[in-house]
Amino acid sequence: MGRRYENVIIINPDLSKDEEEELLKRIRLNIEKAGGNIVRFDDWSVRKLSYSIKKKDRGHYYYILLDIDEKNLTTIGRFYKNIDAILRHMFIKVEDDEKGPEQPPEHVVFDELEGEFA
Repeated sequence: MGRRYENVIIINPDLSKDEEEELLKRIRLNIEKAGGNIVRFDDWSVRKLSYSIKKKDRGHYYYILLDIDEKNLTTIGRFYKNIDAILRHMFIKVEDDEKGPEQPPEHVVFDELEGEFA
């Protein structure tokens, strides 16, 4: 088996529940077809984006912890890019014993920051 990666994807929050479930099923299936093993798959809810992506100001975040070979990871990245409903994705290589965060990160309300962190 390959290395362990964290994968965060942001999908269009305007999808119907059925469309969203179908997309998530396709994502799981394609990761498995690419030889990946999903260790964890978490729904991080709909969150406000810090800037618009594809004319959307919100996105539905999902966290995936997976074991996969690097060449197959590239294949998954291309798969994500070909789906309009996926606004953004990111892979981060982590230690093989990584378990992922215990809870999703806190919501940050960018309007309250006024351009600077306290």
